[in-house]
Amino acid sequence: MSRDVVLARLTDWLQEPGRHPLTVPVTGPVGSGKTPCVKDAEEAARRFGRCATTQVDCRGLTADDVATRLIDAWGGDERFRRTQHSPLTDAFTRWTKDAEKAVVLLANVQWAGPTVTSTEPRRLIDDVVVPLLRSGRCPVAVVVEVDQEQERAPLPANLDLADVPPLGLPAPSGPPLPELLARIPQLRALAAAEVRDVPLAVWSLLSTALGLDGEPEVLRTVVDTVPHLLTTTADDGTGTEHLAFRADGVRHLVRRQLPLERAEHARITDALTAAAPLEAAAPPPCRAGGPVAAYGFRALPLHCAAAGVLADRAREARFLARVDRHALLTGLALTYPAGIPGDVPALDVHYLEAAGVEPAGHEEWICWLHWAAMNRGATAFAEELARTAGELPWLTRWSRWRPYGLFGPSPVHDEAEADELVGGVAQGIPVVASQLEIDEDDWDTRGGATEPDPDADWYASERLWRLDDGTPMGGAVQVALYYDDDGGVDRAADRSFEPAEEPEDADRFPSPRTPESSTCLVKAAHGVQVHGGSPGGLYALRITDPARVTSKPRWRSRPLLTPHNTSAVWPLPDALRTAGGPPRSWYERAFGPGSCRVASEDELPDGLVHSDTVRFLTEVGLPELDAEFPYLSFDAPRSITQAARPAALPSSAGPGPFYRLGTWLKGELLADGTSGAVHLTEVGDGDADHRLATGLRQVCTLLALTVQRRDSGFTLRAEELDAQHSLATWAKDIDPVAAAHPHWTALLSGHWDDPEVV
Repeated sequence: MSRDVVLARLTDWLQEPGRHPLTVPVTGPVGSGKTPCVKDAEEAARRFGRCATTQVDCRGLTADDVATRLIDAWGGDERFRRTQHSPLTDAFTRWTKDAEKAVVLLANVQWAGPTVTSTEPRRLIDDVVVPLLRSGRCPVAVVVEVDQEQERAPLPANLDLADVPPLGLPAPSGPPLPELLARIPQLRALAAAEVRDVPLAVWSLLSTALGLDGEPEVLRTVVDTVPHLLTTTADDGTGTEHLAFRADGVRHLVRRQLPLERAEHARITDALTAAAPLEAAAPPPCRAGGPVAAYGFRALPLHCAAAGVLADRAREARFLARVDRHALLTGLALTYPAGIPGDVPALDVHYLEAAGVEPAGHEEWICWLHWAAMNRGATAFAEELARTAGELPWLTRWSRWRPYGLFGPSPVHDEAEADELVGGVAQGIPVVASQLEIDEDDWDTRGGATEPDPDADWYASERLWRLDDGTPMGGAVQVALYYDDDGGVDRAADRSFEPAEEPEDADRFPSPRTPESSTCLVKAAHGVQVHGGSPGGLYALRITDPARVTSKPRWRSRPLLTPHNTSAVWPLPDALRTAGGPPRSWYERAFGPGSCRVASEDELPDGLVHSDTVRFLTEVGLPELDAEFPYLSFDAPRSITQAARPAALPSSAGPGPFYRLGTWLKGELLADGTSGAVHLTEVGDGDADHRLATGLRQVCTLLALTVQRRDSGFTLRAEELDAQHSLATWAKDIDPVAAAHPHWTALLSGHWDDPEVV
């Protein structure tokens, strides 16, 4: 009956003149015919005149796979996917431009994902279904098959859901499931497998780990006993026999009937690790190691997540080196639903995905994990990654590239930023020169430097770095460059090294594809390459096996869909954890050397008695701010004067007396001498609370943090957003009063970074 309701509801919508979107859920118990119902709905849509129709069976596919198939079906090729800002919705908008209606049908959404435990069904709903309903150029309907309870693929309540009853119950066949599981408990072990079909050796290991008889002869008897539930296939290439449930829904029912305890998952994890040890220099299971090792490679992160041990295991280099990337992303999403903390290597896993890294295989993935570890300075961790993974096609030799999740400026990385790179020799040592473009107006003539030559074609700040280990050689030098008619550098004034020609063997060593932030490259001899970017820095690679280097196509600048994971709130900077607050040097790193002006207690007004305010003025001082802070100006601390209590200030503001600290936008900043609270004399429309902050220290601390966020050389937009979120969260701990004020909300989120906006 409900099949007819599904078709009738879709047909009615197709015939309606309205433009509202519609989601048609196809639900029902196992075996009720949900997938055939989606097929029938597709036929009904195709019979309707100018209706653009697409159908994808999502079983076993990632959300990114489904999006790719849809984009391909709508005429978007690989170049389209890699160059468009939002390929899925862009392709859908273009495809539906001339259509009267559009119908997208997604079958088996509940069984999406290459592993049984998967976040892909939810990603499909959130990142594919919802955007499509909002981006069509015509009315859009999405027919989506989900499980009856919507456990795996929950449909948001705010979607326009068609009122369709679940499909009817299938005819019962065989004994009841509880009776069957009591008689054949090995079915529970097979259902615990994280891939849909497994070799007999894996089923045997899972059974034994759960305390069951896992002898191959016993398991073959099980297959013969319930042929209506299980099926066997021969693995392509090896002839190994694989076993699986005939329907994903049956395995799901078994899991729901007798779910595994955490301790049982732990026994499976231990059994897999014992059977295929994660030993250094062992062949990676993606290339060799037998069926159990191959299964562990694809499934171990999921078993570890279910056992509650993935957080610890993901800190081990040898573990990360020998598990599948997608299984790891899924396991981390289950382990860290509130976000991956900033003190674990797994955060690199997340940000590499956010950077658009889509490795062609496991080797390329480990190369980039190794790169991220080198960026963090975790050389021992990186070395263990490389040892465990075996021979890799390339490795990071040294790095001065900004690590992910680093808050605030970092001279060791910022000084290595590069718009261009040049290889050469200085003092007989092979070097690479990083060049940052400078404007003629910013040319520094102090210290006897000559004026910039107006005939020069380009001005740059140039630094030298040893090619072998990245050690800096001297400070920055200003150079003026002159180009010849062919676009090459004819000469460079004031250069302190001799440029070198590209080595003869350069063509033998292809360059690995890199994230978008890596924009320049210089090749040295014997497969050494130095890459750079601004922001970012420098890093050197050594190509060890050119034939295995993946150089094309270039990755997107962001993932195709939303990343699998998020970052947790970043750790509060160490200086803010100390008793009494940060020292003056911390504030001057934000506001500039020597910017904080202190006063003695004798120079402060007698009525200014709030102890922390006095301590801040005498130990840290009020910063002298430059033109980058058009919204704020502090008075000199020695000239703090008493101000009249503003008439608009509510009686709850405190007793006073009040002292002028400076200006904030169009009003004055006043400090309550008794409570230390900082008030505004003028506020914008709707800003009823004149209290800007609990105290002066809190004002300067939050202001310094906003400067550090602004001056952070993040290489990813995802990092910028996470830094904003973290800063807003820190503000609630530093000063809840300030965090709730709309001025701080705008300032902390970066809306006041542009002086013209203010």
